[in-house]
Amino acid sequence: MSFSGRPGEFLKMLISGSLYQIPTFGFYRFWLITKLRRHLWANTRIEGESFEYTGTAKELLIGFLIALAILVPLYIAYFVATLTLDGLAAFASIPLILLMYVLLHFGSYRARKYRATRTVFRGVRFWMKGSGWAYAFRAVLWDLVTLFTLGLALPWAMASLERYRMRHTYFGSIQGDFTGTGGSLFKRAWWVWALGIGMFIGSFFLSAALLHAAGSKEEMAAQFVPTLLILVPLALSPLAMAIFTRWQIDGLRFGEATAVSRLRAGAFYGLFFKMMFSSIGILIVFAVIIGLAALFLSSIAQEAFIALQLGEITWTAISLIVFGALVYLALFLSMGVIQRYFYGRGLWAAIITTTTVSNLHSVSTAAATGRPAGTVGEGLADALDFNVGI
Repeated sequence: MSFSGRPGEFLKMLISGSLYQIPTFGFYRFWLITKLRRHLWANTRIEGESFEYTGTAKELLIGFLIALAILVPLYIAYFVATLTLDGLAAFASIPLILLMYVLLHFGSYRARKYRATRTVFRGVRFWMKGSGWAYAFRAVLWDLVTLFTLGLALPWAMASLERYRMRHTYFGSIQGDFTGTGGSLFKRAWWVWALGIGMFIGSFFLSAALLHAAGSKEEMAAQFVPTLLILVPLALSPLAMAIFTRWQIDGLRFGEATAVSRLRAGAFYGLFFKMMFSSIGILIVFAVIIGLAALFLSSIAQEAFIALQLGEITWTAISLIVFGALVYLALFLSMGVIQRYFYGRGLWAAIITTTTVSNLHSVSTAAATGRPAGTVGEGLADALDFNVGI
């Protein structure tokens, strides 16, 4: 496989699309996602033949609006329950959280179904069948088993869910399959799990020792323990992602066509550090901008603040509020650009260029079947802020 997309072209689309989101109150993101997907699909090739993405921004927008029509009544019901139940308000959120949790699994399956049916290769459409609710039920059960086994069952959960997804995925008339097993993934990644558990336990003992040695336990706990709990999974996540991605690609099948991955953990760590240092650079730039603004506009800001305290709304106060909002929005969008550039395009290119497909000629007999799936799943995943990919 090969990828021919130019980094500058993708970055240009990201920046311009992010800027267009400001006057459109974020709704331009549906057009941005569509453009990015078309770019990635069109520049991804197998033996020189590229893919085609046929989804539209209008479909994504409609799916999102339908998802809002489903979710808004739930939020209203929760709000009413918190007002009427009074003392039981804390428990009113439990049914809502459980329902959102199930909908998240349902939406992720339906989102994959949508993207599959909008992917065409050699004039033949990919498509999926299977029930999103059945998948959500399986996923919930596996999540419970994984929780009660402290993560040991995770490889078998991943294998079972990926097998369900692939056996319901078709390239025209040819059914997909997944041959990866939980045992094979466990053999590849058991030491990552053991290392993570060891680091996690070690961090608690180290924290306890430092807390005992320190005079103020509250201060140490507030600063040191949360940092360790964040850094442990953060340090191991690129390694785990690399192992899982390679195992996942190696298990893909469409008829006699197979895939083999040569992806290394270094690619993930390289992208991870590039994204991290770029984010730090962006934060420094915005800190300088805010510092300079505070320096030169301090007297104006003080006058505006006094006016607001007196209940007076002046053009100066409005201008400062708008300026602050635009700076915050620009920072938020800049972080999104960095994340999509490195973990969107960068990871896509790394995976594609390290994958080899064998027996591609075996799918040349695929007949064009299947039809486009609905957009509700993609809309639910978007509304629930679940990352479904570019």
